[in-house]
Amino acid sequence: MILRIAALNNAPFEWIQHEPIGTVEGLSTGQLYAIRDTKTPLPPLAGLFTDLQLVALEFTDAVTRTDGLSALASSLDGDTARKFTIDLGKKYKQELKKWLEANGNAAGDQAINNAAEDLYAEASLVVSTYNMVSRFLVSTDVQGLTGTGVPWPLERHELDISVPSFSPPSSVTHTIHTVVFKHRQKEGDPEPEWIVFANSLLTSLEMWSYIVPHFLDGSSTRKYNLILHDQRGHGRSGLPPSLEEGDDKRQTTIPLLARDVRSLLLSREIRTLIDGSPASEALKPVKAVVGVSQGGAAALALATLQPSEHRKVQSIIACDTSAKTAPGNKGAWAERVRLVYGAEGSSDTIGDVSSLSKGNAYARKVGMGDLADVTVSRWFPTGSPLPPSRRAFIERMVEQTDVEGFVAGAQALGDFDLLPVLYSSLGEHGAERALLLAGSLDGAGKVGAGLQRLKGDWGDKGGVGKVEYREVEGSGHLPMVDRPEVWAESVIAWLETF
Repeated sequence: MILRIAALNNAPFEWIQHEPIGTVEGLSTGQLYAIRDTKTPLPPLAGLFTDLQLVALEFTDAVTRTDGLSALASSLDGDTARKFTIDLGKKYKQELKKWLEANGNAAGDQAINNAAEDLYAEASLVVSTYNMVSRFLVSTDVQGLTGTGVPWPLERHELDISVPSFSPPSSVTHTIHTVVFKHRQKEGDPEPEWIVFANSLLTSLEMWSYIVPHFLDGSSTRKYNLILHDQRGHGRSGLPPSLEEGDDKRQTTIPLLARDVRSLLLSREIRTLIDGSPASEALKPVKAVVGVSQGGAAALALATLQPSEHRKVQSIIACDTSAKTAPGNKGAWAERVRLVYGAEGSSDTIGDVSSLSKGNAYARKVGMGDLADVTVSRWFPTGSPLPPSRRAFIERMVEQTDVEGFVAGAQALGDFDLLPVLYSSLGEHGAERALLLAGSLDGAGKVGAGLQRLKGDWGDKGGVGKVEYREVEGSGHLPMVDRPEVWAESVIAWLETF
């Protein structure tokens, strides 16, 4: 609770003093990350915290974020910045009673009730008092830490990496916003393996927030360092200019997204973090590149692009995607672009909104919101266990996507075909195996069925034993969001097979 208050109130001194205590008391790196991560709405993925710990976090947020002195509270809507209610207090007391009963700390209903009331009063005092303490520490600038940011429980590097857009490499054309999480190594510990994540169309790297704690904790035998990036035209990543020559003048294609990943892995910044030096010639391998939807297609494309002299990617994990544009999808993407621009027409040319368009201002202020409404409902259909707070989180992500970045991504998804080069890719260029994964509800099961066919065809053409398909039951288009614990457990279990 104290650590959460420190994170919410941006009180680094308070965090620094209490993180070692939390670690001694058994908080894992993943748990500390979730406590520190105040941008991602509660609840976190199931199983990360006990029921008592979770309600304590909810209570802390409700008491802290509704205070007008909290800058964060004013920037979040009511779905995320939960206000304190009597029902929440009752829920907290009920969990305290369960804990007392399980630990034999009180005998008899009355004794348990009294003990729970005492603990609840103590918790209320702790939250109230440490809110006061944190604000005192910030306002008096203890040890000169005010404004320096609350630390994370591991190295966190936020980078804008300049990359070329087209092949062969040309001058730098855009930047890729990247966040890297790297464990602090202790002498004798095995070196964590590296995983790269690529987001879907209409989201940013923040879509992975719910599964990050699970991968940071890893398993009893393995830990993982993570590289998250915003694909071009999304989040805080730039969009390169269009090509002036050639038949394909698109700013984004699926192979170009794959080249962005390759450029990241060869950049000076990432070489320094992975290999220890930007000039290192011994490039350490990456365990996996993981992508979903547009990012999943980019992961498949990476398997076809990766020459042996570059950094080795041992595996690819492609989720809720396909290896080529499905029949009818080009027209569907064109219709979604027209929705954003408030345009009429029936052309299959993506981005052709004609003179009937209501313009860029309409697209930004109204159209992206309309797109969010229909997209999130399609991504998470009836049966998906998506909590309201996560739905609002994803809707905001869609609404905030750059309009030009969305159109460029739609053009990429509306016309691509990796099949001619995909089947011969595993092992030849470096990636040794692939995991294809889908939510069972995605596209009413059609997306999973398509990936199962891809697995079979890939196996028939040389990928036997190298390609596996798994499904997340009861999940939609982004299973790492609506069922993050199931998705993460499935992926980590697969990674531990090699």
